[in-house]
Amino acid sequence: MVTIFVDEQELTKQIVQDIGRNEIAIAVKKLRQQAKNSCELPPTWLLNTADALENNDWSILSAGFINMDFIGKNGYFLIIAPYQINRQSQANVTLSALYGKIHDNQEPSIEQLENLVRAKFGTLGQPIPINLSFTEIASWGNVSGESGEAFVVPHRWCFPNSVCGPALNNAKEQGRRFLGSSHECIQKIFEYETANLLLGPLEDEINGERYRHLDTQVHEAGHASGLGFNFKLKHKIFRNYTNSGVEEWRSDSLGFEFAACTLPAQEAGKLVAVNFCIRFGLDAHRLGGIEKDVDVYASLISLEYLFQNDAIYITKNSQLALRNLSYPGLLQAVELHRAQALSLTRRELNLKSPTGLLSLYKVDIHPSTQSIFQGLIIGPCQRIWKKLQ
Repeated sequence: MVTIFVDEQELTKQIVQDIGRNEIAIAVKKLRQQAKNSCELPPTWLLNTADALENNDWSILSAGFINMDFIGKNGYFLIIAPYQINRQSQANVTLSALYGKIHDNQEPSIEQLENLVRAKFGTLGQPIPINLSFTEIASWGNVSGESGEAFVVPHRWCFPNSVCGPALNNAKEQGRRFLGSSHECIQKIFEYETANLLLGPLEDEINGERYRHLDTQVHEAGHASGLGFNFKLKHKIFRNYTNSGVEEWRSDSLGFEFAACTLPAQEAGKLVAVNFCIRFGLDAHRLGGIEKDVDVYASLISLEYLFQNDAIYITKNSQLALRNLSYPGLLQAVELHRAQALSLTRRELNLKSPTGLLSLYKVDIHPSTQSIFQGLIIGPCQRIWKKLQ
């Protein structure tokens, strides 16, 4: 009899495929087999994952996820658990699997950002979640492909206290989206020079991944500011998609503020460019639209403040254009975003009751902004996204 030895990465890919085929018993067997000889993945985490799958008890994964014990010494990780996504105001929970390798990229430091939050607001609502960029090796479910999430937020994993764990940013999938559908949409929405300015940081072969990582890390610092995302989640502030959209916009805008405080204006402006490519090139086109989807609504708010700040105008070709075509100018374009988000965050810290957030988290959108959003952002890209759906 010939014994075939399958290398560890191949075995892990097989486990992900087994999850996709709903062959749970086979996946459990392979996880326990791998735990005996694993060099890349933590054996205890593998055994706990097998137990969670077998018993449908995901609480056993909580401590390992929060403490990041799921990451091997060389950065490899495998997470298998139910993961929830929201589409058109509907929750979808699917057993999902994510296998990848964490990048060594930790700037700005969490300590630097937390000190900055304290300096701005006098307090830190919660520890800033760590954002870990990674290269995907294999995936399944709600963390896979065009229909899944490329930015895997911790609180969507369906085990207790997952909100206290790290966010995972899929560099491979983000890159594919940015240089595919997002790239095409940005070129349709914005006039030529503005589109080139926005896309420049993502097309940077050396630093593009770094800019995407920085954008998500300062965004997470925004969520931790004020009363903190965990507090709001606990008090069910995000039951309404508009409140959730304001929180996303607030975190974007505080991220711009933190970038301006920690980076030269040229570099901070590039993070604004990355954010706009995400919001206007990707998020604005989610199926739920502005009446259902959190990220679409956050994109609409961002457009509102660009117009209020007189930072953007409509060309004779019915495209959007920035008035100041430079990265420092792009940072100036979001000055009102930053000022409004700082004010909103300070006001929430003065509330006497959490229920006050429900009325505080409202933004007045001018009817013309909504019409422009529908006609000049969503409209030109409908054919692109229809091909992908």
